[in-house]
Amino acid sequence: MSAIIVAGETLVDMLPGPGETLVDVEGFTHRPGGAPANVAVGLSRLGAEPALWTRLGDDPFGDFLRETLANEGVSGTLIERIDGNTTLAVVSPPGVDGRRFRFYGSRAVTFGFDPASVPTAALESRSWVHLGGVALTHPSGRAAMRELAERAGDRGCAVSFDVNYRPDLVPADEREAVRDAIRSIVADSDVVFCSDEDVEAAGLSSLEGADLARDLLSLGPHTVAVTLGADGALVASTAAAPWGEREARHGGFPVDAVDATGAGDAFTSGLLSRLSTVTTDLDAAVAFANATAALSVRERGGMTALPTAEAVEEFLANRR
Repeated sequence: MSAIIVAGETLVDMLPGPGETLVDVEGFTHRPGGAPANVAVGLSRLGAEPALWTRLGDDPFGDFLRETLANEGVSGTLIERIDGNTTLAVVSPPGVDGRRFRFYGSRAVTFGFDPASVPTAALESRSWVHLGGVALTHPSGRAAMRELAERAGDRGCAVSFDVNYRPDLVPADEREAVRDAIRSIVADSDVVFCSDEDVEAAGLSSLEGADLARDLLSLGPHTVAVTLGADGALVASTAAAPWGEREARHGGFPVDAVDATGAGDAFTSGLLSRLSTVTTDLDAAVAFANATAALSVRERGGMTALPTAEAVEEFLANRR
């Protein structure tokens, strides 16, 4: 499997206990999280050896996350410890309309990546770089992620990008700058991961499904993966993709869902684990990614519920 660098935030998900709203909840359980960190751990469990460029606060939650990543086999060489508090993402109870996450803590600590710290040397031994979109909500993070994408492309690395737009983290006077950065990185990427909600909120497109994928392909990437919630996912690509001009759609797998937190990250890790081997069977790759996501929602916690490669293969074998 190709060596992958994942770049972006690691934080703590605060999962609510019983209650219809956050006001009713009597307590929370903390779990490791952050979309890029989830993807890195997902790749590790699927047999890769990813490196993660991320920032942790110099606090007990940062210690907890650092130990968790080490135990999951994620290389610590690119993990930075920053003076300040690690960000907490408070998850709303199931069924609550509106905001799913509320963020607490320092934006600068978790999202303020320094462009001067871009791990250029590490690119020499890696063939793929995956970027998370939430870091673009911070001015320094925007500059750093754009620099990393540019340097990775210059060195022949494949670049993938998860749009993952979080408007609650974007001050009103920075919205256009964030959207410009998202559009720029989409154009510089080979593979883009998204949902129609994220893309519309980011001002990229108001289309859905296959029409959305084709719209984003026109911006520059050769492959676009669109997650469709309970309807599975579709992946479209141009002739420039190693797997050729294709459209692969998979309806997902029915499971008894307990917690959907991180399901999209599980899908991303599953698809990346296949595409980074330069597979030509896009249909099988999407099915594998959907199976990874299906297994992840059967337990609580975005990172802790991520499956192993053996579990995914067994799951698929039982459904053939």
